[in-house]
Amino acid sequence: MTKFLKYIVAGFVLVFSTFAHADYTLGAGDYVRVIVYGDADLTRETRVSEDGVLTMPLIGEVKVGGLTTIESEKRISEQLKRGGFIANPQVSVLILEFMSKSVSVLGGVLKPGRYPVVRPTDIKDILAEAGGLTSEASEIITVVRGEKRSEFDLNEIIEHRNLNAHDISLIGGETVYVSIRDVTVAGLVLRPGKYGIQGGTRKITDFIALAGGANEIAGETLFFTTSRSGTPTTQELNINDLFKAPASELNKELTPGDVIYVPQAPQFYIYGEVQRPGMYKIDKNMTVMQAIAKAGGLTLRGTQRSVKLHRKNAEGKVEKKSPDLTGTLMDEDVLYIEESLL
Repeated sequence: MTKFLKYIVAGFVLVFSTFAHADYTLGAGDYVRVIVYGDADLTRETRVSEDGVLTMPLIGEVKVGGLTTIESEKRISEQLKRGGFIANPQVSVLILEFMSKSVSVLGGVLKPGRYPVVRPTDIKDILAEAGGLTSEASEIITVVRGEKRSEFDLNEIIEHRNLNAHDISLIGGETVYVSIRDVTVAGLVLRPGKYGIQGGTRKITDFIALAGGANEIAGETLFFTTSRSGTPTTQELNINDLFKAPASELNKELTPGDVIYVPQAPQFYIYGEVQRPGMYKIDKNMTVMQAIAKAGGLTLRGTQRSVKLHRKNAEGKVEKKSPDLTGTLMDEDVLYIEESLL
Protein backbone atom coordinates (compact mmCIF):
# COMPACT_ATOMS: atom_id res chain seq x y z
CA MET A 1 0.00 0.00 0.00
CA THR A 2 2.86 2.35 0.86
CA LYS A 3 4.49 1.73 -2.51
CA PHE A 4 1.18 2.42 -4.28
CA LEU A 5 0.78 5.73 -2.41
CA LYS A 6 4.27 6.76 -3.47
CA TYR A 7 3.29 6.24 -7.12
CA ILE A 8 0.09 8.27 -6.59
CA VAL A 9 2.01 11.15 -4.97
CA ALA A 10 4.62 11.06 -7.73
CA GLY A 11 1.85 11.21 -10.30
CA PHE A 12 0.26 14.25 -8.68
CA VAL A 13 3.64 16.03 -8.49
CA LEU A 14 4.22 15.32 -12.17
CA VAL A 15 0.77 16.59 -13.16
CA PHE A 16 0.99 19.79 -11.08
CA SER A 17 4.53 20.47 -12.26
CA THR A 18 3.40 20.09 -15.87
CA PHE A 19 0.50 22.50 -15.40
CA ALA A 20 2.70 25.01 -13.55
CA HIS A 21 5.19 25.19 -16.40
CA ALA A 22 2.83 24.58 -19.30
CA ASP A 23 3.08 28.16 -20.57
CA TYR A 24 6.88 28.38 -20.19
CA THR A 25 8.65 29.00 -23.49
CA LEU A 26 11.79 26.91 -23.94
CA GLY A 27 15.05 28.55 -24.92
CA ALA A 28 18.79 27.94 -25.15
CA GLY A 29 20.30 26.57 -21.94
CA ASP A 30 17.12 25.18 -20.40
CA TYR A 31 17.68 21.73 -18.91
CA VAL A 32 14.71 19.39 -19.31
CA ARG A 33 13.56 15.83 -18.65
CA VAL A 34 11.71 14.27 -21.58
CA ILE A 35 9.55 11.34 -20.51
CA VAL A 36 8.12 8.94 -23.08
CA TYR A 37 5.64 6.73 -21.19
CA GLY A 38 6.05 3.04 -21.79
CA ASP A 39 9.58 3.35 -23.20
CA ALA A 40 12.27 4.00 -20.57
CA ASP A 41 15.02 3.99 -23.22
CA LEU A 42 13.57 7.15 -24.77
CA THR A 43 13.27 8.99 -21.44
CA ARG A 44 16.25 11.30 -20.90
CA GLU A 45 17.52 14.53 -19.40
CA THR A 46 19.06 16.96 -21.85
CA ARG A 47 19.79 20.63 -22.42
CA VAL A 48 18.34 22.84 -25.14
CA SER A 49 21.17 23.82 -27.48
CA GLU A 50 22.05 27.35 -28.57
CA ASP A 51 20.02 26.67 -31.72
CA GLY A 52 16.97 25.74 -29.64
CA VAL A 53 17.29 22.01 -30.39
CA LEU A 54 16.81 18.87 -28.27
CA THR A 55 18.55 15.68 -29.38
CA MET A 56 16.46 12.55 -28.84
CA PRO A 57 17.06 8.84 -29.48
CA LEU A 58 15.59 7.49 -32.75
CA ILE A 59 14.27 10.84 -34.01
CA GLY A 60 17.45 12.91 -33.62
CA GLU A 61 17.08 16.70 -33.42
CA VAL A 62 13.79 18.31 -32.38
CA LYS A 63 13.41 22.08 -32.69
CA VAL A 64 11.81 23.30 -29.44
CA GLY A 65 13.26 26.81 -29.03
CA GLY A 66 10.37 29.28 -28.89
CA LEU A 67 7.80 26.56 -28.10
CA THR A 68 5.98 26.09 -24.80
CA THR A 69 6.41 22.82 -22.94
CA ILE A 70 3.01 21.58 -24.21
CA GLU A 71 3.92 22.50 -27.80
CA SER A 72 7.27 20.74 -27.39
CA GLU A 73 5.54 17.58 -26.12
CA LYS A 74 3.29 17.59 -29.20
CA ARG A 75 6.24 18.05 -31.56
CA ILE A 76 8.21 15.18 -30.04
CA SER A 77 5.11 12.96 -30.15
CA GLU A 78 4.50 13.84 -33.82
CA GLN A 79 8.08 12.97 -34.80
CA LEU A 80 7.95 9.66 -32.91
CA LYS A 81 4.65 8.80 -34.59
CA ARG A 82 5.76 9.99 -38.05
CA GLY A 83 8.90 7.86 -37.83
CA GLY A 84 6.83 4.79 -37.03
CA PHE A 85 8.55 4.24 -33.69
CA ILE A 86 5.48 4.49 -31.42
CA ALA A 87 1.89 4.33 -32.60
CA ASN A 88 0.39 6.62 -29.94
CA PRO A 89 3.25 8.22 -27.96
CA GLN A 90 2.57 9.97 -24.64
CA VAL A 91 5.28 12.55 -23.91
CA SER A 92 5.91 14.95 -21.01
CA VAL A 93 8.56 17.69 -20.90
CA LEU A 94 9.57 18.83 -17.41
CA ILE A 95 11.90 21.76 -16.83
CA LEU A 96 14.71 20.96 -14.42
CA GLU A 97 16.72 24.20 -14.82
CA PHE A 98 15.34 27.49 -16.08
CA MET A 99 18.27 29.13 -17.85
CA SER A 100 16.94 30.96 -20.89
CA LYS A 101 14.31 32.92 -18.95
CA SER A 102 16.00 34.00 -15.75
CA VAL A 103 16.59 37.34 -14.04
CA SER A 104 19.71 38.18 -12.03
CA VAL A 105 18.96 40.02 -8.77
CA LEU A 106 21.93 41.76 -7.16
CA GLY A 107 22.70 44.27 -4.42
CA GLY A 108 20.66 44.88 -1.30
CA VAL A 109 18.42 41.79 -1.26
CA LEU A 110 18.44 38.94 1.23
CA LYS A 111 18.97 36.21 -1.40
CA PRO A 112 20.82 37.56 -4.45
CA GLY A 113 21.00 35.18 -7.41
CA ARG A 114 19.29 34.10 -10.64
CA TYR A 115 15.56 33.54 -10.62
CA PRO A 116 13.51 31.85 -13.35
CA VAL A 117 10.69 33.61 -15.12
CA VAL A 118 8.06 30.88 -15.37
CA ARG A 119 4.99 33.13 -15.43
CA PRO A 120 4.22 36.83 -15.99
CA THR A 121 6.57 38.58 -13.56
CA ASP A 122 7.45 42.14 -12.62
CA ILE A 123 10.09 43.84 -10.48
CA LYS A 124 8.25 43.57 -7.17
CA ASP A 125 7.59 39.83 -7.75
CA ILE A 126 11.26 39.08 -8.41
CA LEU A 127 12.33 41.11 -5.36
CA ALA A 128 9.91 39.08 -3.25
CA GLU A 129 11.47 35.86 -4.58
CA ALA A 130 14.88 37.24 -3.62
CA GLY A 131 13.70 37.57 -0.03
CA GLY A 132 13.02 41.30 -0.08
CA LEU A 133 15.34 44.18 0.69
CA THR A 134 18.02 44.23 3.36
CA SER A 135 18.12 46.92 6.05
CA GLU A 136 20.99 48.58 4.19
CA ALA A 137 19.15 48.79 0.87
CA SER A 138 17.81 51.96 -0.66
CA GLU A 139 14.55 52.21 -2.56
CA ILE A 140 16.22 52.93 -5.89
CA ILE A 141 15.97 49.92 -8.22
CA THR A 142 18.02 49.74 -11.42
CA VAL A 143 16.99 47.37 -14.22
CA VAL A 144 19.42 46.59 -17.05
CA ARG A 145 17.91 45.24 -20.26
CA GLY A 146 20.70 44.71 -22.78
CA GLU A 147 22.21 48.16 -23.30
CA LYS A 148 19.22 49.96 -21.77
CA ARG A 149 19.40 51.03 -18.13
CA SER A 150 16.27 52.15 -16.25
CA GLU A 151 15.94 53.47 -12.70
CA PHE A 152 12.79 53.09 -10.60
CA ASP A 153 11.54 54.15 -7.18
CA LEU A 154 10.29 51.13 -5.22
CA ASN A 155 7.33 53.08 -3.81
CA GLU A 156 6.21 53.97 -7.34
CA ILE A 157 6.55 50.31 -8.37
CA ILE A 158 4.42 49.09 -5.47
CA GLU A 159 1.78 51.81 -5.87
CA HIS A 160 1.89 51.79 -9.69
CA ARG A 161 2.48 55.55 -9.70
CA ASN A 162 3.77 57.12 -12.93
CA LEU A 163 4.42 53.65 -14.37
CA ASN A 164 2.61 51.15 -16.55
CA ALA A 165 2.84 47.37 -16.44
CA HIS A 166 5.24 47.27 -19.41
CA ASP A 167 7.76 49.50 -17.58
CA ILE A 168 8.25 47.06 -14.72
CA SER A 169 7.54 43.69 -16.37
CA LEU A 170 10.34 41.13 -16.71
CA ILE A 171 10.64 38.53 -19.46
CA GLY A 172 14.08 37.09 -18.67
CA GLY A 173 17.60 38.19 -19.38
CA GLU A 174 17.38 41.34 -17.22
CA THR A 175 19.55 42.28 -14.28
CA VAL A 176 17.81 43.91 -11.31
CA TYR A 177 20.11 45.84 -8.97
CA VAL A 178 19.03 47.17 -5.59
CA SER A 179 21.26 50.03 -4.51
CA ILE A 180 22.90 49.91 -1.10
CA ARG A 181 23.06 52.90 1.26
CA ASP A 182 25.44 54.93 -0.80
CA VAL A 183 24.54 58.60 -0.55
CA THR A 184 27.48 59.98 1.41
CA VAL A 185 27.19 62.93 3.80
CA ALA A 186 30.66 64.02 4.86
CA GLY A 187 32.43 66.91 6.52
CA LEU A 188 31.25 69.00 9.44
CA VAL A 189 27.89 67.40 10.21
CA LEU A 190 26.99 65.74 13.51
CA ARG A 191 26.69 62.22 12.05
CA PRO A 192 28.72 61.84 8.85
CA GLY A 193 28.15 58.57 6.99
CA LYS A 194 26.21 56.81 4.24
CA TYR A 195 22.44 57.00 4.10
CA GLY A 196 19.79 55.22 2.03
CA ILE A 197 17.30 56.75 -0.35
CA GLN A 198 14.25 55.42 1.46
CA GLY A 199 11.20 56.38 3.47
CA GLY A 200 10.66 59.62 1.57
CA THR A 201 14.28 60.70 2.05
CA ARG A 202 15.18 62.12 -1.33
CA LYS A 203 16.51 65.69 -1.28
CA ILE A 204 19.70 67.34 -0.11
CA THR A 205 18.02 68.86 2.96
CA ASP A 206 16.63 65.42 3.90
CA PHE A 207 20.14 63.99 4.07
CA ILE A 208 21.60 66.96 5.94
CA ALA A 209 18.84 66.50 8.53
CA LEU A 210 19.51 62.73 8.72
CA ALA A 211 23.16 63.48 9.41
CA GLY A 212 22.16 65.69 12.34
CA GLY A 213 22.70 69.00 10.59
CA ALA A 214 25.83 71.11 10.29
CA ASN A 215 27.91 71.50 13.46
CA GLU A 216 28.92 74.79 15.07
CA ILE A 217 32.07 75.32 13.02
CA ALA A 218 30.57 74.31 9.67
CA GLY A 219 30.49 76.74 6.77
CA GLU A 220 27.40 78.34 5.30
CA THR A 221 27.69 76.39 2.06
CA LEU A 222 27.97 72.75 1.05
CA PHE A 223 29.44 71.00 -1.98
CA PHE A 224 27.14 68.61 -3.85
CA THR A 225 28.84 66.11 -6.19
CA THR A 226 27.01 63.81 -8.59
CA SER A 227 27.93 61.57 -11.52
CA ARG A 228 24.41 61.10 -12.88
CA SER A 229 25.47 62.60 -16.26
CA GLY A 230 28.38 60.17 -16.48
CA THR A 231 30.95 62.80 -15.50
CA PRO A 232 31.39 63.96 -11.88
CA THR A 233 30.20 67.54 -11.34
CA THR A 234 30.31 69.60 -8.15
CA GLN A 235 28.05 72.50 -7.17
CA GLU A 236 28.34 74.84 -4.19
CA LEU A 237 25.02 75.60 -2.47
CA ASN A 238 24.03 77.78 0.48
CA ILE A 239 22.68 75.60 3.30
CA ASN A 240 20.31 78.20 4.74
CA ASP A 241 18.85 78.94 1.31
CA LEU A 242 18.08 75.23 0.80
CA PHE A 243 16.23 74.94 4.11
CA LYS A 244 14.37 78.20 3.59
CA ALA A 245 13.09 77.04 0.19
CA PRO A 246 12.98 73.19 0.26
CA ALA A 247 10.85 73.14 -2.90
CA SER A 248 13.53 75.00 -4.84
CA GLU A 249 15.08 73.25 -7.83
CA LEU A 250 18.46 73.72 -6.12
CA ASN A 251 17.33 71.26 -3.42
CA LYS A 252 17.95 68.34 -5.75
CA GLU A 253 16.68 64.80 -5.46
CA LEU A 254 19.64 62.49 -4.96
CA THR A 255 20.66 59.29 -6.70
CA PRO A 256 22.95 56.50 -5.42
CA GLY A 257 26.58 57.59 -5.43
CA ASP A 258 25.90 61.29 -4.79
CA VAL A 259 28.07 63.02 -2.19
CA ILE A 260 27.28 65.96 0.10
CA TYR A 261 30.27 67.63 1.76
CA VAL A 262 29.94 70.34 4.39
CA PRO A 263 33.29 72.15 4.78
CA GLN A 264 34.64 74.01 7.77
CA ALA A 265 33.73 77.67 7.97
CA PRO A 266 36.45 80.33 7.68
CA GLN A 267 38.04 80.88 11.08
CA PHE A 268 39.71 83.78 12.88
CA TYR A 269 41.83 83.86 16.00
CA ILE A 270 41.68 86.55 18.66
CA TYR A 271 43.83 86.98 21.74
CA GLY A 272 45.08 89.64 24.08
CA GLU A 273 42.75 91.92 26.05
CA VAL A 274 39.40 90.27 25.27
CA GLN A 275 37.12 88.33 27.61
CA ARG A 276 37.21 85.01 25.71
CA PRO A 277 40.31 84.68 23.53
CA GLY A 278 40.36 81.76 21.09
CA MET A 279 39.32 80.59 17.63
CA TYR A 280 35.92 81.55 16.20
CA LYS A 281 33.86 81.01 13.08
CA ILE A 282 33.70 83.97 10.69
CA ASP A 283 30.09 84.87 10.07
CA LYS A 284 29.11 86.40 6.73
CA ASN A 285 30.72 89.85 6.26
CA MET A 286 31.95 89.84 9.85
CA THR A 287 33.80 93.02 10.84
CA VAL A 288 36.67 93.47 13.28
CA MET A 289 34.25 95.12 15.73
CA GLN A 290 31.88 92.16 15.50
CA ALA A 291 34.79 89.76 16.07
CA ILE A 292 35.70 91.57 19.30
CA ALA A 293 32.08 91.36 20.42
CA LYS A 294 32.00 87.61 19.64
CA ALA A 295 35.01 87.17 21.92
CA GLY A 296 33.04 88.78 24.76
CA GLY A 297 34.28 92.32 24.30
CA LEU A 298 37.33 94.04 25.70
CA THR A 299 38.75 93.59 29.18
CA LEU A 300 39.20 96.64 31.44
CA ARG A 301 42.75 96.97 30.13
CA GLY A 302 41.82 96.59 26.46
CA THR A 303 41.35 99.39 23.93
CA GLN A 304 39.97 99.55 20.40
CA ARG A 305 42.80 101.92 19.47
CA SER A 306 45.37 99.15 19.81
CA VAL A 307 44.04 96.36 17.56
CA LYS A 308 46.56 94.54 15.38
CA LEU A 309 45.69 92.25 12.46
CA HIS A 310 47.99 89.48 11.24
CA ARG A 311 46.99 88.33 7.73
CA LYS A 312 48.64 86.13 5.09
CA ASN A 313 49.30 87.79 1.76
CA ALA A 314 49.15 86.16 -1.69
CA GLU A 315 52.63 84.70 -1.19
CA GLY A 316 51.64 83.14 2.14
CA LYS A 317 53.67 85.54 4.23
CA VAL A 318 52.09 87.08 7.34
CA GLU A 319 51.68 90.86 7.33
CA LYS A 320 50.93 92.96 10.43
CA LYS A 321 48.33 95.74 10.03
CA SER A 322 46.29 98.21 12.05
CA PRO A 323 42.80 97.40 10.75
CA ASP A 324 39.72 99.56 10.38
CA LEU A 325 37.13 98.40 12.92
CA THR A 326 34.55 98.17 10.12
CA GLY A 327 36.82 96.13 7.91
CA THR A 328 35.77 92.53 7.17
CA LEU A 329 37.73 89.49 8.27
CA MET A 330 39.28 86.78 6.11
CA ASP A 331 39.99 83.12 6.80
CA GLU A 332 42.87 82.56 9.25
CA ASP A 333 43.10 86.21 10.28
CA VAL A 334 44.63 86.73 13.71
CA LEU A 335 43.54 89.68 15.85
CA TYR A 336 45.61 90.88 18.80
CA ILE A 337 44.13 93.37 21.25
CA GLU A 338 46.91 95.25 23.00
CA GLU A 339 46.76 96.60 26.55
CA SER A 340 45.89 100.26 26.96
CA LEU A 341 48.77 102.46 28.06
CA LEU A 342 46.46 104.84 29.96
